[in-house]
Amino acid sequence: MNAEAPNAPLASFEAKWAKAYPEFGLALTFIREPERSERSAFGCLVYELEHAAFGIREMQPAAVKLQWWAEEFVRAAKGEARHPLTRVLAERIAGAAIPIARWQDVVMGALNQRDPEPAADTDALLENYARFYAPVAEIEVALFANLDAASSARVLALARALRETTGLADALRDGRLPLPLDLLARHRLARGDLGGKSPESAAALHDWLKRLAAGCAEVAKGGPRLSVLSAATLAATSARARRAAGAAEPLAALADGQRRLSVGTTWSAWRAARRSRR
Repeated sequence: MNAEAPNAPLASFEAKWAKAYPEFGLALTFIREPERSERSAFGCLVYELEHAAFGIREMQPAAVKLQWWAEEFVRAAKGEARHPLTRVLAERIAGAAIPIARWQDVVMGALNQRDPEPAADTDALLENYARFYAPVAEIEVALFANLDAASSARVLALARALRETTGLADALRDGRLPLPLDLLARHRLARGDLGGKSPESAAALHDWLKRLAAGCAEVAKGGPRLSVLSAATLAATSARARRAAGAAEPLAALADGQRRLSVGTTWSAWRAARRSRR
């Protein structure tokens, strides 16, 4: 395989992806070709699906995009991929023989994010995100092997929970509640109260961010085998949640943290890359 060839069709996708997730651009620097292009293509593919699940405001265009991807996954399984990302992954997909039902689970999981019911507690909220991210993680393991699918899915769910909190105003506008109901009840908040500034809403956000940071610590404690990208995601999510949990204005700290990369993120990506080479 020509190590240079796969990069050309990836360039625009990588630029969009790295702008949204700066830790991923960092992580890619630790991965060698040709696997770098394949890992990048998979990450960009997940980002495209995430955009349909969470980023497109109107339901119809989101559903159309996800339907197109459902059809593309069928084509890719037959060796007839059209999209630049699935074409980069064509050899991996052919070798993995992933059941088409697993690809369909990803699409259905993305659709399920469009109009979610408010979550009763933290576990319920993360489990809803996992309806999308669990099959994504299983496909990643099928494509690249030697990874912990359950931990990878948990990392992605925690990262999504933090990202939804960072974009709290947009999430509320689009009908999503990024915090669980038990936390609102504890702080005597209604859903609409989260949109304003008050000591109660700040306290609820502080508690929520501490929960997310604790969730990251719990995943890391087990020493799971994560991809370089997932390891960087876990470290970045943990650092952002911990920093914002101690800030006077947690939402402002989250927005600022989205553009920052901690030393721990670089260290985690480097360690994961060394482990993968062994």
